[in-house]
Amino acid sequence: MATHPGEDEQLEALKKWWNENGTVVIVGFVVGIAVLFGGRAWFDHKQVSSETASAELSLLLNELNVGDSARVADKANEIIIDYASDSQAGFAALIRTKALLESGDTDEAKTLLRSIIDKPVIDGLDELAKLRLARILLFESNYDEALTLIDGDSNAFTPQYQELRGDIYMAQGKFDVARKAYKSALADPSALASGQQLRMKLDSLGDDNLSGGDNS
Repeated sequence: MATHPGEDEQLEALKKWWNENGTVVIVGFVVGIAVLFGGRAWFDHKQVSSETASAELSLLLNELNVGDSARVADKANEIIIDYASDSQAGFAALIRTKALLESGDTDEAKTLLRSIIDKPVIDGLDELAKLRLARILLFESNYDEALTLIDGDSNAFTPQYQELRGDIYMAQGKFDVARKAYKSALADPSALASGQQLRMKLDSLGDDNLSGGDNS
């Protein structure tokens, strides 16, 4: 299955930053990524991993630019195994799930995502893993499980969580609840990047004043 444009923005930002700053990655890796992710608490500055792990991640990002899903998955798995306790392994795991999904290996991707959720190497990585796993569950029509997975608030991805809830409610035919979720996502200042997409979803639901009932 294809990955979702919203979640891929994070990986695209990572690739762009790498292309522009690869020569100083050992010194600026943690700070640069933290800036890319909107100032969120993705990295504690004390979680600087080994230079070797950073170098290995650079090779993985180069593979990601090439776009060979099989090679990306293999390289990411090497980093996960060899540097399991390093922060770079967290990124490698998430990148590997993207490659697995693109190659159609949904079951293995779900297993890896659950392992990230259960034991995230980086603060906040579990929240992004929940988003990706919930989207897979939505694709598989496992609506209740998807909603349970993203129940509650997210420190780093509040509008994305709300948008995904809207998508799930929409698939269930609960249009009024979906509309409320989309509006909540759109009201978040950090939702600027997905604002147009959210407005299109809201427009597709029509005027809430003309709807009857809550559909919940």
